[in-house]
Amino acid sequence: MAEQSRNDARTDAVTAGRVDEGLKLCERYGIHPALLFMEQVGVPRPVALRVLCSPHHFRQRDRRTSPRPRR
Repeated sequence: MAEQSRNDARTDAVTAGRVDEGLKLCERYGIHPALLFMEQVGVPRPVALRVLCSPHHFRQRDRRTSPRPRR
């Protein structure tokens, strides 16, 4: 996966889209089918496991194109 930029926007849109699809599968069918899907489409296993096993870390909104708000 590509290196994350300083503003934390998703820089690898292809992998991000595949992860989003996997999360939708997870909601509907469970973790195992989602993990299998993510592995088949090329999402690195550590990334897939991190997002599937840590729902409190799910992104609440899409920030792929907007930078992180300044403090």
